Amino acid sequence: MALFEKLKKRGAFGQRRTVKKEIDSPHETDENSNPPSFAGTPGIAEEEKRERISQLTPREYELYLLLLEGFTLKESAKQLLVKYSTANTHMTDIYKKLGVRSRAELIINYRNINGKGTQAP
Repeated sequence: MALFEKLKKRGAFGQRRTVKKEIDSPHETDENSNPPSFAGTPGIAEEEKRERISQLTPREYELYLLLLEGFTLKESAKQLLVKYSTANTHMTDIYKKLGVRSRAELIINYRNINGKGTQAP
């Protein structure tokens, strides 16, 4: 849970000691919350990543490769001859299937997987 949400929940009045503790050790979590994940899928093996990539449809795989190369979504849509909204839908599905939340996470986690041993689905 984000620090701001915790502050809102607690009212932030008279909680100075607790807030300072949370700032000093931001990676400690409550019993019911998960630790923060900054890289989406940081610890998964290349084999698992290849398996996730194989779940992409052929069109999603084409868009995936363009996104890894650094093309914007608008440029990718133009290159694939589809509408922007269609490319956006494909991108959303790619993120879900690969377990990432942003293009930065996609590139960080999958930049070394784009062609090695991976075939288009």
